[in-house]
Amino acid sequence: MANHQKLQGRVAVITGASRGIGAGIARYFAEHGAKLALVARTLEPQDGMSGSLQETANTITQMGGEAFCIQANLADPEDRARIIPAAQERFGKVDILINNAAWCRFIPIWQVTPKQWQLAFEMNVIAPQILSQQAVEHMKNQGAGWILNISSATSDMPPSAPYDSESRAVRFNRDGHPTLYGTTKAALERLSAGWAAEVSPYNIAINSLAPVGVVLSEGAMALNNFSDEDHVEPVATMAEAALQLCSRPAALCSGLTVRSIPWLESLGIPIPDTK
Repeated sequence: MANHQKLQGRVAVITGASRGIGAGIARYFAEHGAKLALVARTLEPQDGMSGSLQETANTITQMGGEAFCIQANLADPEDRARIIPAAQERFGKVDILINNAAWCRFIPIWQVTPKQWQLAFEMNVIAPQILSQQAVEHMKNQGAGWILNISSATSDMPPSAPYDSESRAVRFNRDGHPTLYGTTKAALERLSAGWAAEVSPYNIAINSLAPVGVVLSEGAMALNNFSDEDHVEPVATMAEAALQLCSRPAALCSGLTVRSIPWLESLGIPIPDTK
């Protein structure tokens, strides 16, 4: 384990921790001394699917850390209801909640079905809301806490008319079809800011964080919704940005909606090598 224990003694619940950004943040937080409650649907390694909770937990254990797996489907209200209690029972407290798990489909908005619309909001907005409600009750009693909601650059508003057909932003929003996903992430960012203001008397920091561009996680590779023109950043930038947002005092660092690399640059923190 590295000798920079910024999160020593703290317990972090991370959803979507079987692979990608969630697994990367979990490993990095373990390096900094946190105990981890890892949440995802995929508990054990499966043929044809990269990543599982057990693999993430094993990596953390080999590093000398401590990790606890909670298999759960965040679209299921019963599964959601047992996540925070399970972490609390195992570790005795919950200091940090990272709502990272998401459901994403890039399809033309006029083709989105009611079922897809409901699932996107269930996973990307309602699940973070419910888990935050549960976690905040423990954080209030403890006198401090951090909640970080992982967003997406697709939440940014596309340009308005007149449309330049050669504009990258126009092409992405036309051909990439991020409206469904981006709408849920815009809602999540507004939700985060509202939460931060309302819980400010309780010393609880609530922020949202998104990568600048494409993080080549297993999910992104499977969707293949990027091109050679896209900015690609390593998971390490998101992990470092998350660490900064989940360790600074709530009085100074709450209610932020930030992008990974600009946030690190504003703090004077070196950007991990993107090569």
